[in-house]
Amino acid sequence: MKPDYSIDNEVCLVTYNDSLDFEYCQRYRLIETEYLKTSHLFILDMQYVSFIDSAGIGALISVFRSINSRGKFLCLINLQNNLRKVFQISEIESLFPIFDSITEARSHFLY
Repeated sequence: MKPDYSIDNEVCLVTYNDSLDFEYCQRYRLIETEYLKTSHLFILDMQYVSFIDSAGIGALISVFRSINSRGKFLCLINLQNNLRKVFQISEIESLFPIFDSITEARSHFLY
C-alpha cells in the first residue's frame, strides 16, 4: 500500500502502512520527489510497519542522505520494538533521530 502524505507548515508526515521490504521498495518510493522540494522536516511514521529487511533499511539510508544533502531533516516516529531491535543490531539507530510521537519530533526540530 502506497504511503500516506500530510503536509503542514513545511513538515511532511509520511505514514507507511505496510512492511518496508524489497517488494515494497521496488513498487514505491519512500518519499516522492515533489515533497522534497516543499518540505523542510520529514517525519516518517512507522506505526504500521511490523517488518523491515535490508532493502528497506537501504532505502531509509538513501532517503536520509538525500534529505540531509539538501540541508533538511528526517526523523522516525512510532517505531515498534521489533524494529528498534533491528536498528540496534544493524547499528543504524544513531543515524535516525527516533521519537515516540509527532509532537515530540516537531518540538525537537522546530522549537
